[in-house]
Parts: sequence; structure tokens; C-alpha cells
Amino acid sequence: MLQHTPLSRTALCLAFSAAVLLPAPAFARPLGASEDSYAAVLRSINPKLPAERARAYARSVMADAWRTHLDPRFLMSIVTVESRWRANAVSRVGARGLGQLMPHTAATLGVNAWNASENLRGTARYLSTLMKHFANHKNGVALAIAGYNAGPKAVERFGGIPPYAETQHYVVRVLDVWNELKSRVGRASPPVRTVAVRPPDERQWVSHVDAVLPPSALPDPSR
Repeated sequence: MLQHTPLSRTALCLAFSAAVLLPAPAFARPLGASEDSYAAVLRSINPKLPAERARAYARSVMADAWRTHLDPRFLMSIVTVESRWRANAVSRVGARGLGQLMPHTAATLGVNAWNASENLRGTARYLSTLMKHFANHKNGVALAIAGYNAGPKAVERFGGIPPYAETQHYVVRVLDVWNELKSRVGRASPPVRTVAVRPPDERQWVSHVDAVLPPSALPDPSR
């Protein structure tokens, strides 16, 4: 979540030059909707994750995403950018756990931020709330992502993605990771015995990144 201190130009360049995910092998294609395929991707993001823990996280992501009508890879992209799947992550402003929930946000959601499964459940619920809140806006998904980082009130106050360097780059990073995940793993099927409404196609809400943010907010490819 938002840290208001602007990033330096050098730091921003370094942040965008670093790979968010390990490079996918040349033969990599969407792997389908299995728990193991999701767990494998999580372990590629955080190689320190034990296999059983990665499978537990994958189960939670799949169940929570379908319960809240989200693309599970979208939920994964938020958590990847927030904590890189480190359950003990703490930001300098006090955000906690996998989805980097602030203590008051976790309390409002009724979850324990230090409990990984509860943190993921709270993250999915909060993200779903933001998606619904901005559903009727142009580029509503991008606004929901910005709201997750800066807060929905900041998005409303500025009438769009706030002019915070961190938030603008956060939106780009999440969209980039989401696109990467969609190239590596298929969309999960709803869990057994769960009657789920198919999540809306994100293409209804999100245009290309260069249309979401002004050119000045995008990384300079020549650097």
C-alpha cells in the first residue's frame, strides 16, 4: 500500500529494469487450472516457499478469487507486487503480510493480517470491493489497482490515478505482472461445489497501459 515518499529517478529505473518474475522457459504456455500449476508459479516468484506452503497459498488464491469473482491471476499479481509472497513482510508504514494490509484495513475486514490465509481472504475481499466501486468508470481495473495502493478516496479526489510516482508505477507493475501470469498459467476453474459467476472480462475496463497513464509516468525504454 501507499508510501508517499517519491522514488528517485534512479530507483524507478532500477525497479523497472529488474524482472518481476523469473523468465518463463521458451516452451512455457498457460498450464491450466490446477493447484499444482499455480503453486509452481508461486515458487518461481519466491523460490524460498516450501512446496506445501505454495500449494496452500494456491488453494487459498483459487478459492478466494472465485468467491469474490476475481481472476485469480489478478489477485496473484497484487500479492506479487506487494510482498513477493513473503507472509512476514512489513512495509515501513506498517502494512503487513502477503497483501500488505494496514492494521486498520485488516481490522475492518475482520482478518488477522499475520495469518496467511486470512490475509489472502482480506486482500481478495478488499480488491473485489474496489473493483465494484470503480466498475462503471473508464479503466476501472486500473483505478481499483490505484485505490489498493493509495486508497479509493485519493483516486476520487484526483478524478483518476493519483499523481503519486509510487502509485502510477504500482499500477503499471501490477498490470505487467498480471499479463505475465496470464501467459504462464491458465485461469483457475471454480472449486468443487462452488457455484461461481464468471468474472467480467477485464478488457471491458482496461485499455493498454500507455492509455491508462500519461507517457511521463511510464519507464523510459532507452534507459
